[in-house]
Amino acid sequence: MKTVLFTYPTPVGEFWIRPEPAGRVQLGIDRNKLKTYSSPKAAAAEVAKRTTGWEPWDTLEGAAVPRGLERWKRAAVAAKRKPPKPTSESD
Repeated sequence: MKTVLFTYPTPVGEFWIRPEPAGRVQLGIDRNKLKTYSSPKAAAAEVAKRTTGWEPWDTLEGAAVPRGLERWKRAAVAAKRKPPKPTSESD
C-alpha cells in the first residue's frame, strides 16, 4: 500500500487518506478505495458529512464524526536513521 497521510478509526472500519498523482489524495476505508479529492481537508470533510459513498459509514447512526483533520491521526513518516556513533572502549 502507498504511504498513508492520515487515518481515522470508526466502528465500520478505518478510513485513510493517501497521496495520489497530480496533487490529489485518495480516500479509502480498510482495503476499499473510495474517491479522490483535491486535498486531505476535502476528503476529511466528506467523512464528516457522511457523503463518502461507503454506505456502512454514511448511514451509521450514533458514532462520533471527525470534524476536520485535527481529529485524524497523522501517519508517522519513516525517517532515515543514522547509524549510531561508535563509542570508545576507553571512556
